[in-house]
Amino acid sequence: MKKRGRIMARYSVSRLAGKPIITDKGLMLGEVTDLVVDEITGKMISLVVRSSRGAADALLQKLKKDRKGNVLIPYSTVKYIREMIVVDERLLKVYIATKG
Repeated sequence: MKKRGRIMARYSVSRLAGKPIITDKGLMLGEVTDLVVDEITGKMISLVVRSSRGAADALLQKLKKDRKGNVLIPYSTVKYIREMIVVDERLLKVYIATKG
């Protein structure tokens, strides 16, 4: 399926759950546990991530969290999904600076 020149792929929650999520600069952020989806449009809003302890702690502490303390990573920062999910670290920092 194509949309605005980009190829759109469909992913089920079960295919994404448990996938590691890293930045494009190699920082391990954690593991996907769930998704936040807009009920009306069906668009993915955020990845719910159980954070890893380590170098990414300072970055993850600035992001919104759910009631269980899992980090919410905006889906708009996702660069690609393969055997792991890669997010654009620069976009993530811009998101934190503007919306935190």
